[in-house]
Amino acid sequence: MSTPTRYYPGVVGLLLGVVQVGYFLQLSLNMSSSFSTYLLVTLCWLIGSGLGAVWLHRLPVPTNGYLVLLLVAYGVCAALVTAAPFDAQMRLIYGALVIISGVYPGVFFARLGKTHHAQSLFFMENNGFIAGLVIATLAFLVIGRVALWGLPVVLCAVLFLIAPLPIHPTPETA
Repeated sequence: MSTPTRYYPGVVGLLLGVVQVGYFLQLSLNMSSSFSTYLLVTLCWLIGSGLGAVWLHRLPVPTNGYLVLLLVAYGVCAALVTAAPFDAQMRLIYGALVIISGVYPGVFFARLGKTHHAQSLFFMENNGFIAGLVIATLAFLVIGRVALWGLPVVLCAVLFLIAPLPIHPTPETA
């Protein structure tokens, strides 16, 4: 395994931690800071991940295509919640956007689980995820919302540079 590919699961975890903190903070600040916001983000993320892991990883869509979907859905949610703060009618739209973002981790685990040992894959991704939670929270406290918008873009760019195979599912891996 090449060196950049070796770090891919950790960087994915970092991105996923940053995006989850970003969703939670932006929705909490602009919609509701109640338990229902946390539940919305968590459940919708898990639904998206399940769809990605069970079904969508088989589609002939490049893994980076799902990464772009994650970033676009996150950006649309950030723009909408900023443009229409405290609009509870948007809750379903926010949930749908979180589901779309959650597809990428499901596809990631389903595809890389075929080429990596599950133990090391989960270990590297989970460590990155925990670091992403901490980094996003601290960056938000120090820099503000710019961190919630900039960090995902930077991390997606890094993932595009070090994206491992399989980018396209083959009949053997589908």
